[in-house]
Amino acid sequence: MDLGIEGSELRGATEMTRAKKGRGKRKRSPLFSLKSTIGLLIIFCAGYLVFAPQGIDAELPLLHKGPLSGETILIDPGHGGFDPGACGSIYFEKDIVLNVGLLLGEKLEKAGAKVVYTRTSDDIGEDLQGNTSAYRLGLVEKYQPTIIISVHCNDFEDPKIRGAQVFYNGSGNVRSEELAQFIQDELELHTGTTREISQEIGHFMLDETLVPAVTVETGFLSNPEEEILLGSPSYQEKLAQCIYNAIVSFVNAGQ
Repeated sequence: MDLGIEGSELRGATEMTRAKKGRGKRKRSPLFSLKSTIGLLIIFCAGYLVFAPQGIDAELPLLHKGPLSGETILIDPGHGGFDPGACGSIYFEKDIVLNVGLLLGEKLEKAGAKVVYTRTSDDIGEDLQGNTSAYRLGLVEKYQPTIIISVHCNDFEDPKIRGAQVFYNGSGNVRSEELAQFIQDELELHTGTTREISQEIGHFMLDETLVPAVTVETGFLSNPEEEILLGSPSYQEKLAQCIYNAIVSFVNAGQ
């Protein structure tokens, strides 16, 4: 190790003698100098990491874990792979809802939630063809989410029909309606939809689960103007933010 010493021993001894002759009264150092304080902190932290009791996380505690800490949220971007879902003149449902789902999941994770996805890409695997319902419900059983959000796009024979709408099954969990209303209110405020929450849908993610669960129909691909919106990254971001805001409000209301 280089200690910064240069020159011969003889020269060093001579210079030391001269220094002693010309040295005045030694100035006392403060009891706790900056260097010594930093040194003590380093020693303390090192000792904590080495001698931390078993069973205690040796990592420094987080100052803020987020408003959704402790929640496990399953995000189900509908369809995927061989199943495109609703088809507009430009976009497929499966692509739009995947983008919205991933944006939503990122926000939820930053807020402290554990996020589980039914898919994170368009590749859902050949072994799932024709059996995606069982696969999705298997994830629910495995991860035991506290909230389920299924994301879809709507379609209708009348191209004038438009607007985002949230569906729930009141017989599954009593708070599903509350969650649906929180999301619908956010969508009404930020997207201008005039639609209302509804139970008039048959969806296995709602019918076969016992935790608060909703299906968010983000809009109608059969409406040309709304299809353009749904394909817009900025509008997808807006939809994800609406759902996120509603989930935080829902969790806070239950505390």
